[in-house]
Amino acid sequence: MADALPALGIVIDLPLGILMWAATLRFLLSMFVKEDSRFGLMRVLNAIVMPATRAAMMAAPRWVIDRTGPLYLAFLLLIARYYILPLLVGYDVPGFGSMPLEGLLLSVRYEIGL
Repeated sequence: MADALPALGIVIDLPLGILMWAATLRFLLSMFVKEDSRFGLMRVLNAIVMPATRAAMMAAPRWVIDRTGPLYLAFLLLIARYYILPLLVGYDVPGFGSMPLEGLLLSVRYEIGL
C-alpha cells in the first residue's frame, strides 16, 4: 500500500491523521474528565489539540459549541484527508482503510497477527 502513495502524501497525511485521532480522543475523554484536569493524558491532548481547535473555531459556524470544538476539528481533518488531500497530491483513496495512517496501522496489525 505504501508503494502506491507519493511521499508527499504520506508526509502531509501522517501529522494530519495523528491530529485528527488526538482531537477525537480528546473529545471522548472530555466526556469523562474535566477539560482543565491535571490528568497526564488530558494535558498532553490539550497541548496537541487545543491550538488547532482554536484556529478551527474561528471559522466554525455559531451552532458549534466550544465543547464540541475538537470533534469539529476532527471532522474537518477527516474531510481534508479523505477528499482534498488525495486530489491535491494525486493518489486514490477507495476506502477509510486505504488512507496512509490507517493503512499503516492496519498493515502493522496484520503483521503482528491481531
